[in-house]
Amino acid sequence: MESYEFIESGLIFNLLNDLTVRKFKFMPNDFAKHGDAFSFITTYYDKYRIYPEIEVLCENYPTLDIAAKTLKFEYALDTFKNQVLFRNIVGTLHSNRDLLADNPKQALARIMTGLNDLDIVWDEDIVQYNKDATFRYDKWKAKNYRRQMGEQIIGIRTPFTSVNKTGVGWMKGELASIFARPTIGKSWLCVEIAALAALDGHKTLLISTEMPEEAMSLRADVVMAHQMGYEFSHRALRTGLPINEDSYKTFLQELNGRPLLICDKIEGQIGISLESIASLVRKYSPELVVIDGVYLVTGMGKGKAMWEQNHSLFYGLKGLATTTNTPIVVSTQATRDAADLYAPPRPDQVAFGDAMIRASDIALSLFKDEGSEQRRLIQFQKYREGELPSEVIALTWDVDIGKIEETEEMF
Repeated sequence: MESYEFIESGLIFNLLNDLTVRKFKFMPNDFAKHGDAFSFITTYYDKYRIYPEIEVLCENYPTLDIAAKTLKFEYALDTFKNQVLFRNIVGTLHSNRDLLADNPKQALARIMTGLNDLDIVWDEDIVQYNKDATFRYDKWKAKNYRRQMGEQIIGIRTPFTSVNKTGVGWMKGELASIFARPTIGKSWLCVEIAALAALDGHKTLLISTEMPEEAMSLRADVVMAHQMGYEFSHRALRTGLPINEDSYKTFLQELNGRPLLICDKIEGQIGISLESIASLVRKYSPELVVIDGVYLVTGMGKGKAMWEQNHSLFYGLKGLATTTNTPIVVSTQATRDAADLYAPPRPDQVAFGDAMIRASDIALSLFKDEGSEQRRLIQFQKYREGELPSEVIALTWDVDIGKIEETEEMF
């Protein structure tokens, strides 16, 4: 068996990106030598939202074997798993050594129970609740530190000041749903959510079943431009009317590196399926997924009743969010029963909205404000644990210049 120092060093050097960290289900006390270095990585990321450089790791933990940085992650992880299992089996046998001499039958029972517990811990489909529970305290300490340093949001920033003030944004593993009648602005709100996340440096996957990539990109242009201090007319960009060309060129150059991915089709497929969405999430490992027009997602089981397909769709999305540890925000359409554009659609006015509400951690309806066409109202019809200041919030809605933001002024 290869040395613990070498394998664990290789593993540590590989755990410096989201893709590998998501696949790693072990805790600091599972390491024989370098658990403190793993704790350092997670604490560093929680504080600064980036992973430390290898040089920083080696400076703080000089016992790491730098020669191991060339190890492939999959090999290091598989070897590490075997080492952990080996140590745990040996530990179980060793802890019952004295009892084995005095009471072999009782020792055998304890050994069998201990080995069975190891089998439970080793099962990758479950997590033992009390396994290194103090690690959750360390994670809380890191989040608390961020609060004290002025970083008010845990998770990803939303367009809603009321939500952000709770200190919790779009959270890993959660599903949020938005529903409204056509023409109210679901697609614009989806672009706003995706653009804010990308501007904050979060890799974001924006999927549209209704609009082509070019149309979504032009909307993203005016939304991001507004956030970055520019102002362009969406109508002008779309139709070729005059704009400040130099400012537009400068803005587009400043966009370089903004981590926003847009998908409007899957090659070789008619429509976009849940399976293809899952494949994109696994391939690109986004930190946030936004799906505009989720009701047009295809392939939810031919021959099934519509309610079964919708149940499979929303619970499939919730399962995808949970298993990939990714927040997913989706928009869907209210039915004709929600004829009043100035009233919030109810869940029973969304096609099979019961499945959506049950699967979602957050559900909100979007509707018009009778006082002005340049305002929209949001009603939260389901919210995670905690309370919002109000179940209805108002948004300034001047989408031609990409201005979508909460206002405290109600009319």
